Amino acid sequence: MQETLSIKVSAVEKAKLRSLAEARGVSISTILREGIQLVADSAPSTVAPSCYQLTAKYFTKPGQIGQSRLGDLSTNKKHLSAFGKSS
Repeated sequence: MQETLSIKVSAVEKAKLRSLAEARGVSISTILREGIQLVADSAPSTVAPSCYQLTAKYFTKPGQIGQSRLGDLSTNKKHLSAFGKSS
């Protein structure tokens, strides 16, 4: 679904857009959509990295935390069989 967006440009800018659109055989709206997409694609990401992305280097290098080779012990039922029980 497309929506309408109104912008104000100078007469010189509108003439440039019209000329470019005519030369390419497309509408001014197409030129503007392409420009908006270029700006959006080149903008830095505003999504913050996840906790995993921030700490992955500590869990993937040999000799670092997480290299016990025992896997994820939180899903190992045998490992957790005595969890929470008094000795």
